[in-house]
Amino acid sequence: MGDPAKTQLSTLPLLRDLPGEDRGALQRKGSRHRLEGGAILFREGDAYPGRLYLLIEGRIGIRRQDNLQFEVAPGELLGLSNYLDKSPYHSTATTLTPVELLEIPDTALKQLENSHPAIADLISRTIAERIRTRSWRSQVEQGPLAQPVRTIMKSPLSTCHTGLSLREAFMIMQDRKIGSLGVLDDNNELFGVLTYAGLAEALALKGAKPDHPLDEAACDTPRTIAATAPVWQAHDLLSSYNTKYLIVTENARPVGLVSQTDLLRSLINADNSLLERIDQSRTLDECRRHYDNLYQYASQCQQTNRYASQAVRLLSHAHLHLQRRAVELTLAEMASEQGPPPCRYALLIMGSGGRQEMLLNPDQDNGLIIDDRDGPPDARALKWFEQFAEKLNPNLDQAGYILCPGDIMARNPLFRKTLSQWQQQFSHLVNKPNLKGAVWSNIVFDFDTLYGDDSLTYTLRRHLLSSLQENTRLLDYMVEHDAEGKPAIGLFNRLVTSDTEQDKGSIDIKRNGLRIIADAARVYALANGITQCNTLDRLKALVHRGVLSADLVDAVSFAYEELLDMILQNQIRQKQTQQPLDKRIYPEQLTDQMRSMLRMSMRAIKRLQDRLQGQFGRAAF
Repeated sequence: MGDPAKTQLSTLPLLRDLPGEDRGALQRKGSRHRLEGGAILFREGDAYPGRLYLLIEGRIGIRRQDNLQFEVAPGELLGLSNYLDKSPYHSTATTLTPVELLEIPDTALKQLENSHPAIADLISRTIAERIRTRSWRSQVEQGPLAQPVRTIMKSPLSTCHTGLSLREAFMIMQDRKIGSLGVLDDNNELFGVLTYAGLAEALALKGAKPDHPLDEAACDTPRTIAATAPVWQAHDLLSSYNTKYLIVTENARPVGLVSQTDLLRSLINADNSLLERIDQSRTLDECRRHYDNLYQYASQCQQTNRYASQAVRLLSHAHLHLQRRAVELTLAEMASEQGPPPCRYALLIMGSGGRQEMLLNPDQDNGLIIDDRDGPPDARALKWFEQFAEKLNPNLDQAGYILCPGDIMARNPLFRKTLSQWQQQFSHLVNKPNLKGAVWSNIVFDFDTLYGDDSLTYTLRRHLLSSLQENTRLLDYMVEHDAEGKPAIGLFNRLVTSDTEQDKGSIDIKRNGLRIIADAARVYALANGITQCNTLDRLKALVHRGVLSADLVDAVSFAYEELLDMILQNQIRQKQTQQPLDKRIYPEQLTDQMRSMLRMSMRAIKRLQDRLQGQFGRAAF
């Protein structure tokens, strides 16, 4: 091992991109120690001593409670999960070689997180990676995402050799109408990859000339994947590398290319026969039979998709097809009695339906926009829509979607208005905010077109976003309402369960987890004029706008996936065993690894909620 005094933190993968000022602050707060090989750093069951360890040099072996053993490399943080939840160690760490460690008191690290945003992002990034790599359902075993990459790749890969000039490579790409070239060395092995972006960067920023060879100017490091790897691994690599392409290899030789578009195409081949049968339903009773069997479709989606959010989006599409079919049957009934709709309209779906995040038992949250852009509708038109709504909500209930307990439905005049009236209502909420209006807004503002004229929905959304740009006080009340739900992490960061007689020992994963993420994403999105409603789409857009850091969003997104997967799997199991559906998890029934992921997920959610409440809120809050 080298001289510890000469070991620079900047050489460690974890800290390589950390600004020098932040690395220096981290080093000043810690103290360096050396241990010989065979030493025990900590044992399973030991109380957490209030410090973390950053491995600088050497190798450490970890043996977990489930007897899984692995090594950690320089740059790894040891004791992070204990830092987050103050729990005893769940594994034993033994030095395999002489090691050098930076010991960091957790109180000092907490101070650094508060004063150095880059260090807070580093912790968030590490949390995201831990959740991702230790996920209790870390891979897909069947379906489109389990097939080998070779089944979806484009082949053969267009290639050229390193001695080619930039001009010649550019001409090849233009002639073949392709966006990338694999670059081979003299042994025909992959040297790099060339893209139009790489060419532009070489010419505009690196001073390259058109006659310069590729290997000196514009070759990017290739991102590769084996042809035998499952498609879900390609999905992970494309996301983690933040790239559009992967080069597929066999025996170190490039054989094809796989892109984000190829992955999307592989998902589209999911079984659409259910949606076709739903669209052909002739009665509400047929719709209800499809609704009662949706758990089977949900199980298929859950088993064949890499992430729970993808499965839930597919399930939501099935719900939307069912609800649209119920609307069409209602319209047919109205046409036979009252004639066709007297003017344009948009039937809105709100809440989880508007976000496309419906699980197995969503209730109704809907409203109706009546077009008055060419003048106010007459009494006859208003009566038609009143009768339509009076039929629609019971029909949706018959199809399986229970009436909203809060009466947020089109048959309620509060949710059946002309476009102008909706705009006035939103303006009133924004300009005269209160806590009751915030509760209403946290449901209604996640709206989308279920049926009808989408231009009405678009116009209303633009009005809402424009109003909020001028006055954000309503968002403060919405955050105050959000604060009534807390992540299930309490004193000493232990999991907090219900103490009520009926739900004792359980955690409401929706109220104490998923809803907090959805509420935070909604407030940030509305504050920044983002039109998307889906929670993960909003979080990604917030990263692109520079509102939230990619590291924080990664940690929160992985937490969201874990909790959503727990709920979906639990509801499928409840439906299969004919139990009432809920959104509760009992930690004592989970494995140690799953409890660890649950704690870490809740800690990631708390980091998001703390940031939200630090940015929005009233003086009395």
